[in-house]
Amino acid sequence: MFRKGTGLHVAVQGLSKAYGFFWGLRDITLEFKPSDCIALLGPNGAGKTTLLKLLSALLSPTQGEITLDGARFDAGSSRLRSLIGYLSPHEHIYDGLTPRENLLLFAALYGRKENPLENEQRLKAVGLEGWSDQYAAALSSGMKCRLAIAKWLLLKPEMMLLDEPYGVLDGSGVEFLENYIRGLCSSGGIAVIATHHVQRVLRLCSRAIVLEQGRVVFDEVKREPWESFHRAYAKFTPRE
Repeated sequence: MFRKGTGLHVAVQGLSKAYGFFWGLRDITLEFKPSDCIALLGPNGAGKTTLLKLLSALLSPTQGEITLDGARFDAGSSRLRSLIGYLSPHEHIYDGLTPRENLLLFAALYGRKENPLENEQRLKAVGLEGWSDQYAAALSSGMKCRLAIAKWLLLKPEMMLLDEPYGVLDGSGVEFLENYIRGLCSSGGIAVIATHHVQRVLRLCSRAIVLEQGRVVFDEVKREPWESFHRAYAKFTPRE
């Protein structure tokens, strides 16, 4: 299901993003290595989605740069962009196409050769084989999220960025998603997961990054016990 990762290294240097007079991110410097599975945490407005959109070149930075294997990465880097996937609750699915047709279109957009058998395998992997010929407009939000997972199973990015992926998925959908993330990282890929489901993502991740007001306030490899993380994150946990 997964190709062996090529060892993608991603470096973020002095990254900042301004929205008018408001700074969504300030002076972020990070490094992502092969097999990293990262929990990206923080309160609402901390800058998590902004960071993911910068890493996917959906936004351009105000200052700083991102490099992939030493090559500068931006919206014009079409070859490099194909190495990165972005999954969000607002993933674009074409309602006027069937799931099978959506996968064919995505494959064409990413320059992949048509492989109907592989498409069917991906739909089966996420439990949508019985819906492959229905219009996507008829799918629930959770089923569309499953279709988005099938899309990335097909396209095989080296780095996967996930923005609040758990919200619309049922139990089996969460299982599909987490198996995909484990497979990606075990094959040398990178996953960055922004979520408020802290306990769930802590069981999955190998590292946690915490943002607050657009700055990194914690970045550490997972350990047991992880008292330093719990101290750092305690300020964002509601007190009873």
